[in-house]
Amino acid sequence: MSATIYEAPRAEAKPGETIITSTCGHNCGGRCVVNAHVAEGRIVHISTDARRWKPDHPPLPACARGVGQIERTYHPDRLRHPMRRTGPRGSGQFERIAWNEALDIVAREMLRVRETYGNAAILDASRTGSQSMLHGRVAAQRFLYMFGGCTDLWSNMSAEAEVFAVRTTYGVNDYKSAGREPTDFVNSKLILMWGWSPGDGTFGTGTMQYLKHAKRHGTRIVCVDPRVTMTSRQLADEHVFIRPSTDAAALIAMAYVIVSENLHDQAYCDRYVFGFDEGEVPAGASYRSYLLGLRDGQPKTPDWAAAITGIPAETIRRLAIEFASTKPAAIQAGYAAGRTVYGEQFHRAAYALAAITGNVGIRGGSSGVSNGATGRSGIKSLPTGKNPIDAKVASPLLADLLARGKAGGYPADIRMIYSSGGDLFNQCPNIGKMAASLDKVELFVAQDHFLTPTARLADIVLPATTFWERNDVHTPWAGAGHYAIYMRQAIEPMHECRNDIDIFSELARRVGINGYNDRTETEWLRHLTAGAVDDFDAFARQGVARFAAPTDAVAFAAQIRDPQQHRFGTPSGRIEIYSPSLAANPDPYGLGVIPPIPTWIAPPDDTRRFPLSLCTPKSRARTHSIHGNQPGLARVDPDTVWMHPDDAVARGILDRQPVRVFNDIGATVLPAQVTSRIARGVVSIKEGAWFTPGTDGVDTRGCANVLTMDRAAPCGATTYNTNQVQIEAA
Repeated sequence: MSATIYEAPRAEAKPGETIITSTCGHNCGGRCVVNAHVAEGRIVHISTDARRWKPDHPPLPACARGVGQIERTYHPDRLRHPMRRTGPRGSGQFERIAWNEALDIVAREMLRVRETYGNAAILDASRTGSQSMLHGRVAAQRFLYMFGGCTDLWSNMSAEAEVFAVRTTYGVNDYKSAGREPTDFVNSKLILMWGWSPGDGTFGTGTMQYLKHAKRHGTRIVCVDPRVTMTSRQLADEHVFIRPSTDAAALIAMAYVIVSENLHDQAYCDRYVFGFDEGEVPAGASYRSYLLGLRDGQPKTPDWAAAITGIPAETIRRLAIEFASTKPAAIQAGYAAGRTVYGEQFHRAAYALAAITGNVGIRGGSSGVSNGATGRSGIKSLPTGKNPIDAKVASPLLADLLARGKAGGYPADIRMIYSSGGDLFNQCPNIGKMAASLDKVELFVAQDHFLTPTARLADIVLPATTFWERNDVHTPWAGAGHYAIYMRQAIEPMHECRNDIDIFSELARRVGINGYNDRTETEWLRHLTAGAVDDFDAFARQGVARFAAPTDAVAFAAQIRDPQQHRFGTPSGRIEIYSPSLAANPDPYGLGVIPPIPTWIAPPDDTRRFPLSLCTPKSRARTHSIHGNQPGLARVDPDTVWMHPDDAVARGILDRQPVRVFNDIGATVLPAQVTSRIARGVVSIKEGAWFTPGTDGVDTRGCANVLTMDRAAPCGATTYNTNQVQIEAA
């Protein structure tokens, strides 16, 4: 008998309507049920999974963005037909052209660019604005790789610091399988939520419900964040403010307290951890030696960290003792603190804290990884193949790649950009520099639903279907259950919009690629789900397939239970606080030296002229920049700049007053929100607002990335949360 359950999480249809189950095709942090109520070929209402929450079989309810999809689908600004630019880049001046003409232009220019400059001159700027197993970015990657390759932006813009730290510490490449199931939250006596707010960024459908379930059963929750987030307001027994980019120092000081007061689990460290003590590593190179200051003369005491982080020394000491003495305890290290100039040090320090207290791989403990899945369903995405050329650039360096090209040491001068479902000219750092660095680009193609800030810069704009207008499949974003959702087509493609894979199929034919798309849509979906779905027809008909959960709810339980049979994937076979790989090759990406142990490294920024530290949290009204043009949904979470009352008074700024936020690379204008929910000396602007420059070039809608520097952490991570600004009345 199959262990898979097929279910239809929707109500009975009313007379004259059909209800179609799907899920949002975006990189939103969830994977929820959205049901389209269709009458006379039009979506008239969106509902969601309304079943009562149960921890052993939770429903999959959507957030405001999910039920707001109707506003997006029928938005008056939907792209309706292919267009060609007629005015200066960014002017928004386009003319309508036919599909055949548009595809002929793109194919002809692609062949010319390849012949003239080589494949590395083509940049894939596609991203996750349209995301699922068949359509979206994978379709673009498959096409460009079959065309002979392209320059790739290789690093994960959300979580590269975690990706790197998981691989370095635990020897695992799939970082999303290195955490724990939300079902295990209730087994923790203490959860330390560090820079992690599923109440704002979702982070797995149902994650907040599981945290509330744990709290009801006695789990103590402490949040460490520069802001009192929605998560902290709803769940925290204690909130601890911290300065952005200083998280590693606080974690290292907590480890100092634990080690100096002999609260660590020495037996666990001896058996499962490499590099905590001397003996197996070079003299003075162990983590213990670093904590105690035996080599550099600086013990990493709470007083040392207090001056760096803004957290009182006594709070650091108390948290350390509580974490070490409460069993089991879990640290959930979010992505935000890793999006800093040395973000890999935060994650590695968090994993070290979990390891030295013996909490990795045990029920109610945690590896420190914030993702929720310890196993995958086996559903595959459209195979992309490998990029035939070795042309890779860290994603946050896009502006510098465009500005300097080969002269800056990059693989090529970029002559063509293809963006399918991407809005990097809004979401990558230093937007002003990117927009000013397109003089060498001879063809820019944007394939999207709207004339986004990126599409406004394009030469050719191609209108793509939304997930409601095609069939597809999707899987959970970060755990909270093991399931898949069949994204059944609800309406016919609107206007002249075409599916991503169909657009690339036409381009493939024109440029002489054979075998790009040799299956129908349904054949592809049967093929991609065959490893998990044993009744495809039932899956497509019902809408949701529930799979059996893995044996262990906590990652690395097998390695802790039986270390002889199940070794960690690191060179030592253990949890590596000290990395021999980094000791041998400390600058693996040419982006800066990474010490072999978690280490505090101070950011080099100018805090004198720009004394306010900027952080860029998620908006509950957007998925990155998606939904950024929906005024109805925007009311859920209006765009403001948060600032502490003391910082506002010092600048003569009142609540809701328009202010100018600026630094050396850009400026934006938006209302101030004066609130004690943010630390002194810190301001926050929610990421994703659409870049909308006025006649003076200053952004007018609160786009955070006019203020963020185009630099990468040594591991390739983005540094959105290491930027300094000043604020004045507008």
